[in-house]
Amino acid sequence: MVTGSSGFLGQHVIRVLQEKTHGLKEIRAFDLKAYENNLGKAAQIICHTEYIPVKSCTGDIRNQDDVKRALRGVDAVVHSAGVISFGTFPDIDTMADVNINGTHNLIDCCVEQGVTRLVHTSTVDVVIGYEPITDGDESLQVPPKFLFTGYPISKYHSEKLVLGANGKLLENRGNFKQLSTVALRPNVMYGELDPYYVTNGLKSASNQGGTLPRVGNGRALFQQAYAGNVAWAHVLALHQLGQPGGELASGHAFFIPDDTPLMNSFAFMEPFLKARGFSLSTVSIPYPLMYAVFYVTELFLKIVKPIHKISLDANLASLIYINMDVYFKRSKAEQLLGYKPIYSYDESLKKSMEYYKTVEL
Repeated sequence: MVTGSSGFLGQHVIRVLQEKTHGLKEIRAFDLKAYENNLGKAAQIICHTEYIPVKSCTGDIRNQDDVKRALRGVDAVVHSAGVISFGTFPDIDTMADVNINGTHNLIDCCVEQGVTRLVHTSTVDVVIGYEPITDGDESLQVPPKFLFTGYPISKYHSEKLVLGANGKLLENRGNFKQLSTVALRPNVMYGELDPYYVTNGLKSASNQGGTLPRVGNGRALFQQAYAGNVAWAHVLALHQLGQPGGELASGHAFFIPDDTPLMNSFAFMEPFLKARGFSLSTVSIPYPLMYAVFYVTELFLKIVKPIHKISLDANLASLIYINMDVYFKRSKAEQLLGYKPIYSYDESLKKSMEYYKTVEL
């Protein structure tokens, strides 16, 4: 079963399961809305062939009856469902309810229904504070203060729940069968169906006369990953947990970057901007100036919030994020999961470009 099957990553996981795995009897697609194969439609290309039957199961990850019903007969779960909310005033309560309580409910139902493997989508944000990270690995600790409000802490607690459930004895399974779990920490993703990263950059350029303003000196290195490679890491983790020796990986978290070159986020956006007839500004706004502007703006919005709540998508945390080095190693995932990207950067760029050329702004 793939939770969040209608979402950005969930759609890629199902595609990779269809194209790169053998022996699956059925894929359960669990989400609030009925499953549709949207990848091909979004890129205006031929949809991937569905060799494996897909059964759509609608329901709420927080609802025990919904989850139990969907899990009947399921051996393994990829849990990519979740709520992401950023901006000046993110929806902290909903993120906590869905990301933490929903995950807790899923784990309980997996144990009751005898699911043996659970691969959880976490995020690199669980280790990102206000300091740069260069070649980060899994020894990184939780920062004293998360850079973003709400989302990272909800994913940190859900990750802890999943990894803490590793080794739980399953009900209705003989021979002391246990639940095996891993948590994967993707970078910021791009690719077909991307609703956030590059798409927001394109929207910003469109709203500002076709030009995306640069901020900072352009030296900060940012790490992006193609969604298809992130999906492949989930499928590999699922496979590894079912193999002899899979216990070496179970109970662990993994960073899973791909071969997308490290570069400044504005430089990364440039080819997608050009494909839409947009451009980057030739002059860069100094980072300290924009920092001051965002700081004062957010302070003002917090003061007037009791009278009139105004939430802006761009915020100070996002500005800091793209103006400091943040990148990770995948050596642990290579060693214990056998992870290597299946899509080269050129192929990832080509697949993504078809989507960004036509995505509605």
